[in-house]
Amino acid sequence: IGKWMTQGDLKKERKYMEEKWFLLGDIHGDVRPIKRFYERNKDILSLDAEQNHIILLGDVGANFELHGQRDDFFKKKMSKYPFTYVCLRGNHEERAKNMMDLRPAEWEIRQKYGGEIYVEEAYPQLEYLSDIPAVYNFCGYKTLSLPGAYSIDKWYRLLHGWPWFPGEQLTEEEMETGRKLKSAEQPFDLVISHTSPLVYEPTDLFLQGIDQTMVDKTMERYLGEIERDLDYKRWAFGHYHADRIYPWNDGKQVMMLFNEHAVELKKFMEMKEGEEVFFG
Repeated sequence: IGKWMTQGDLKKERKYMEEKWFLLGDIHGDVRPIKRFYERNKDILSLDAEQNHIILLGDVGANFELHGQRDDFFKKKMSKYPFTYVCLRGNHEERAKNMMDLRPAEWEIRQKYGGEIYVEEAYPQLEYLSDIPAVYNFCGYKTLSLPGAYSIDKWYRLLHGWPWFPGEQLTEEEMETGRKLKSAEQPFDLVISHTSPLVYEPTDLFLQGIDQTMVDKTMERYLGEIERDLDYKRWAFGHYHADRIYPWNDGKQVMMLFNEHAVELKKFMEMKEGEEVFFG
């Protein structure tokens, strides 16, 4: 081993073996999926939050109301459990950069996972990934992060005065950042996004009564562009409120995930065709 692994490599390997990493879909400001997962699996989890990581695939709902006590109440309840939450931005939440601009004394940018994350100092267990495409290293897996999506209930929310976030989708300039990362940084072990590439849209799950011709598919088309000829092994997304493993495709595996079942990252990355990866 010593001939091809440095002491630094061995230290990193031991660190990754000790850490546990999971993937979970949209929780929408509801701590119950976290509580349920913890209660079912606490015998295999560390009491140290820095050893248990959950990558949340968007619509976490931590920065949703922005005013009043709702967000703080939710973040306090999340912080009771021994997890570090790695939060990808979905469509039903404010951008972390905007939160930092709103309350600069309470937020900071940190270097972690080989990239930049946002952290609210009062709730350090919640870590927010970049609002634009970025590359990270999660548990030794090189990961492309692609946040954002369109809200199909946008006009209903605006009509009723409910929260809606103008920056929910990537701008064309931000999309170009993703294209450059694809060109310069591939191959990737893992890609995480909130919505899906267009080809993986679960049309059978579309809500009745929604005129799909009125739905903005910009993000899905963009993710389809990124996915096309991308060298990657695994892709995980949320958004559609269901669990699904897509057909194996030449060693690539795509997964849609909600919040009833978590997936262990390492098991997902190492799975063989036809293997089961969902568990409580």
